[in-house]
Amino acid sequence: MSSKDQRKRPNVDCDQAKKRVWLVKVPRYLSEIWEANAGTEVGKLITAGNNEVKLKSRPDLMVPSELTQAPTTSVASKKIAPGPSVPSEHTFLMKTDPQQTLAVLAEDKAGLEEESNIRTGKLSVEGYVVQRAECRPPNDSSYLRLKIGQIEKSGQPKRQVIQIQKAAVKFKPVAAHHEDLQRQKAKKEGIKTVRADRDVLRQTIFHAFEKHQYYRLQDLQQLTNQPANYVKEILQEIAIYNQTPPHKSMWELKPEYRNYDVQKEI
Repeated sequence: MSSKDQRKRPNVDCDQAKKRVWLVKVPRYLSEIWEANAGTEVGKLITAGNNEVKLKSRPDLMVPSELTQAPTTSVASKKIAPGPSVPSEHTFLMKTDPQQTLAVLAEDKAGLEEESNIRTGKLSVEGYVVQRAECRPPNDSSYLRLKIGQIEKSGQPKRQVIQIQKAAVKFKPVAAHHEDLQRQKAKKEGIKTVRADRDVLRQTIFHAFEKHQYYRLQDLQQLTNQPANYVKEILQEIAIYNQTPPHKSMWELKPEYRNYDVQKEI
């Protein structure tokens, strides 16, 4: 394996690898409620004899309006009261050990503003699974109304045709847009960008990097008012092109050209 491949391989934090965790399958509506109340206590587990475990949800949890909002038009909604409530108590069905060793691998994507869907965040092992279970809702009328409402909403069309009384003109058509007029004017006047001296352009780029550590090619091209290919030639000599987040597709100075001021505490 080359040194380049070793640099790309991310480090995995294994400090919590010995932590014992449960792997529980929960209904989708319950996971949406937990996501809406992230960072807070969502409920308590109540254990009884014969491995009986129940989940008692906190009564003041913030519930998304999509779960309790009644459908607009439906035949079944006329028979059942609108606005179903979310069950507050669930039962855990414990499963036998499938003779598998499972671990929880988490990825921290904090600070990844660009291309955050790429798996380049900080990886850590949060523990290993010691018990598997399935969270089941109660078989009562409240849960039945909730499921009926979800089925009715899924059957409703996302777009509806509405007849308007008077058409509103949102914009007026124009013969030529402002950008097209400027482009035609530049062609008529014969405006061309004159290449500056390489040393002058290099110093201008150095001064720009004194203000900011990272730049895009188009930003430097607009800042120096020079052709993009000409600016790229200078950047290939004095800068490095980042290909990974969080500063993907941006340039920074090579280590031998960096001279950032370090503020010292007095």
